[in-house]
Amino acid sequence: MLIIPMTGKLSRQNPPYITLGLIFVNFFVFFAFQLHDNRIVMEAMEFYFKSGLASIELEAYLETKNTDGSYTRDLELLRKKKLKEDRAMAHWDAMIHDSDFMSRLENDEIITPEDSRYEEWREQRTRYHEMMSKAVFMRYGFTPADRTFLTSLTYMFLHGGFMHLLMNMVFLWLAGCTLELWCPRPFYLGLYLATGLISVWFFYAIYPDSTTPLVGASGAISGLIGAYTVAFGRTRIKIFYSLGFYFNYARVPAIVLLPVWLGNELFMLFFGGVSQVAYVAHIGGIISGALVALLNRKVLKWTVEDAVKEDPGERIQGLMDQGLKSLENLKMEEARGHFAEVLALEPNHRPALTNLFNIDKLSPSRDRFHQTASLLFVNLLKDGGERERLYEVYQEYLGLSKRPGIGLDLLMKIASAFLAGKRFREAETIIATVLKRAPQQQRLPLALLNLGKGYLAAGETGRAIRCLTVLVKKYGESPESRLARGLIKQAR
Repeated sequence: MLIIPMTGKLSRQNPPYITLGLIFVNFFVFFAFQLHDNRIVMEAMEFYFKSGLASIELEAYLETKNTDGSYTRDLELLRKKKLKEDRAMAHWDAMIHDSDFMSRLENDEIITPEDSRYEEWREQRTRYHEMMSKAVFMRYGFTPADRTFLTSLTYMFLHGGFMHLLMNMVFLWLAGCTLELWCPRPFYLGLYLATGLISVWFFYAIYPDSTTPLVGASGAISGLIGAYTVAFGRTRIKIFYSLGFYFNYARVPAIVLLPVWLGNELFMLFFGGVSQVAYVAHIGGIISGALVALLNRKVLKWTVEDAVKEDPGERIQGLMDQGLKSLENLKMEEARGHFAEVLALEPNHRPALTNLFNIDKLSPSRDRFHQTASLLFVNLLKDGGERERLYEVYQEYLGLSKRPGIGLDLLMKIASAFLAGKRFREAETIIATVLKRAPQQQRLPLALLNLGKGYLAAGETGRAIRCLTVLVKKYGESPESRLARGLIKQAR
């Protein structure tokens, strides 16, 4: 299971300096100091197997484990050098992950000085250690059986390979850049280092005798992830998730991710089989990060709440997706609720208005149909390039409504848009309606004058004279009527 948070609030005026700095340091350490670690390890491992050291230690391991006789056959085959490679590698993998055995081996408790193999084994073991010690991760990685405070800090800036580094840095960016804006930068840096320390010492508490070096920033990053869930709290954040071959986006309260992430690490620890991933360190990091963030929220209160507020744009897109999904399932009222929420956040959101109109037109006798239509008309009128769409919606509205229920002032604005689009007859119908219902409407004289001019330009003189005559009779004292008289004379 993979869950990646996609919520972030970045600013050019306030970039996440600490996160960028941590990413730079990790890349710098890898390319400046660790670039040859893999080659060193490969050479050491080649010596380990070709020198016979692997056979000596594997034989000792099988002897130790053969208390019930279950390893007798494999032990005999190994001594005769007839044990199949895959079977031998399975035993070897089990051996190196057996921290108790490896600790006793290093302390000469498995192959003792009295053993005939001891001198050969110790000589080869010493050379193997010398070769491995040239690798930076062996010297500065955290080895529980040989722990130091220095390595509990340096381990989090080392990585086992480029892909290990890259994946960690991606998660550091996704979780860290937002958290850095949520709290003071010194606190954020302290959170990163503290959770990195706690995670590695938690790992030590579980595996105190392990001789395998632990490296990687994932413990500290797990701490950021744990803190991230508490910092966002109930805020719904956008995430990308993958379940095998299925993947999708979702919006969930951030705090829900805390048990999900923690549960995933626990599942992988107990049921994920043998792995090089330090799940125990991840668990320690997640828990400690969540606790530190909770302390900050409840006690210290060094937070910038705006940094974790939901992005209105993302909220709107989420509501639109939910509304369209409800439409697909024919849940009209549910869909209407989602689109109404969008309009509460962004009143001029055209797609939401259009969908709301399409839902409300199913019940044209209800007042809300006229209210939604009015909102859509106002929206379309703001865009001069939407005259055709305005005409289409208005005609649809008239076809559904027995009596238009939109305001007269809005009707006159629609008429003006029709005049500009040379739809004179449609404009005339609206003007006639307003003239009948509210002859005192201030926009009427100018509308009648423009309608007359439009008809004259279109060569429809009779209609032009009729409109201009109405203007003169109804509004004889207006400036528009004086112009109308002149146009009538010219037309005749």
